[in-house]
Amino acid sequence: MPTTLADIARALGVSKMTVSRAINNHPEISPETRARILDAAQRMNYRPNQFARALTTNRSYLLGVVVPDLMHSYFAEICRGIETVAKPLGYQNLICSTDEDAANEESEIEALLPRTDGLILASSASPSETKFYRRIIRERARIVLIDRQLEGIKCPMVTTDDVKVGELATEHLLNLGHRRVGHLKGTLASTAALRFEGYKRALAKHRVPFDADLVRECGFTERDGYEATRDWVREGSLPTAIFAANDPAAIGAMSAIAEAGLRIPEDIAMVGGGNIHYGDMLRIPLTTVAWSKPEMGQAAARLLIDLVEGKRGTKEQHVIVEPELVVRASCGATQMALA
Repeated sequence: MPTTLADIARALGVSKMTVSRAINNHPEISPETRARILDAAQRMNYRPNQFARALTTNRSYLLGVVVPDLMHSYFAEICRGIETVAKPLGYQNLICSTDEDAANEESEIEALLPRTDGLILASSASPSETKFYRRIIRERARIVLIDRQLEGIKCPMVTTDDVKVGELATEHLLNLGHRRVGHLKGTLASTAALRFEGYKRALAKHRVPFDADLVRECGFTERDGYEATRDWVREGSLPTAIFAANDPAAIGAMSAIAEAGLRIPEDIAMVGGGNIHYGDMLRIPLTTVAWSKPEMGQAAARLLIDLVEGKRGTKEQHVIVEPELVVRASCGATQMALA
């Protein structure tokens, strides 16, 4: 037999009404009581009757999640974080991948909006391409931006400090003695632009002149990093160190460098961003800048559910998950420390 509200109430010694109110996030229930009830509901494998809830509350209890690439472990970890908050509260997730295609993203959003209570969105669009998003927010769409920002859009968001990501990565390479630090720039997304800004700030702080020839346009995939670096190798103008805007691009770059018969980190030091889950298991473990993806997903889910439930003060919130440098072998710091 499936677990009922009455079963949870009996197990905890509270009323069925208290359990119902906790699961529906009623303001009269204290955070401590709500947490205890939600924990019991999860342990007892409680599954709410979604149809009955929808009829009663005029909600679908579905949250849409739109991300650029579900094959990327980065976004899979974010989705897992969303799920850990949404499921205990009775919300299910509809997840779509857009393949970094802004037009595909808009069609997925149009399809999801009528079926869901709101969306969590990591947009592939350029930060300034906001006409579509301004329209749907005017039409009262509930949206939380995650990982990536859009200019002038008034909605909650959860990001890391991407300027700091660029600063941490670049400054680490400069502190190791490199003066020709290259950058694989990423896509048009805000994450790439802000990390590039951090790269330039670190150069300025260390009085290293900015050299546009040391910056290469690149996407966010391993293929993008490989192709950009392969072309760089053929030109014969490689720097002594590279900061790639994300880990997959860094891993692709490392493949191109190894293919050219060069060594990492002896010939070229490498730092990425994002700390994807297998970066420490590479033949040469990748130095990166890390932040908690599950924490980002959890924060976004809470913000969206607060929006759905009409809580005040949510629309202007910007949650920032702090980044930190993770030093591994690809930058050469370990070898230098041992020398």
